[in-house]
Amino acid sequence: MRDVQASVRAVEQISHNVYSATLNVGDADFIAGQYLMIILPSGEHVPYSIGSGPSNLPELTLYILVSEETSLAAKVMAYLSENAVVNIKMAGGDCHIENGALDLNADNLLMIAGGTGFSQIKSFYDNLIARNYSGKVSLYWGIRTEKDVFMKEWLEETQKKALFDFHVVVNECSDEWAGRKGWLYEAILQDHPDLSNSAAYICGSVAMVYGTLDELEKAGLDEKRCYSDVFAYAPRNK
Repeated sequence: MRDVQASVRAVEQISHNVYSATLNVGDADFIAGQYLMIILPSGEHVPYSIGSGPSNLPELTLYILVSEETSLAAKVMAYLSENAVVNIKMAGGDCHIENGALDLNADNLLMIAGGTGFSQIKSFYDNLIARNYSGKVSLYWGIRTEKDVFMKEWLEETQKKALFDFHVVVNECSDEWAGRKGWLYEAILQDHPDLSNSAAYICGSVAMVYGTLDELEKAGLDEKRCYSDVFAYAPRNK
């Protein structure tokens, strides 16, 4: 990962607790699915998945969840909001679009995200569109409540297109929610009961990634055909 001074182009609140930040990173580059580190003045390095594809360079987008005013994420947002130029490191992570998953000839390539894991699958999506990828891809985004949905206009436009399947699954929803509901893995298995020749990217918290993987393995998904940053920074013993 290289040190980069990035220009802050825009910071915008896009939901009750999620912000988007647009940075210009000059001649730096990345592979879809990789992350960068925001370097705070305190010296803390805070990782965020890049939420746009490389075709948008030199600009890129981050999606940042701020759940508490005293959180590290709140410090990141203050840093981005108060400075025209910020220090970052980029890019890192082996869970990216060039890691071999596209070469597996899978019946289905699943891209699965929980919460702001959305950033990573949006980067994948943007890149696949830019390269005119024609394979079978199904994207699933699981969130806790319907108010946690962000990028609503983008989602509506994306779901109208016939290129890839894109499903939003809400775990705790009101009667007004017209979309899919329940657990994320349940929606995936409803659509794909046999995953023996599928591959998957899973993006989210440690608990979300391993919990989803455990359920999908019951339908035949091979862990060797499953990719996640979690496997690198939080491996589990079997």
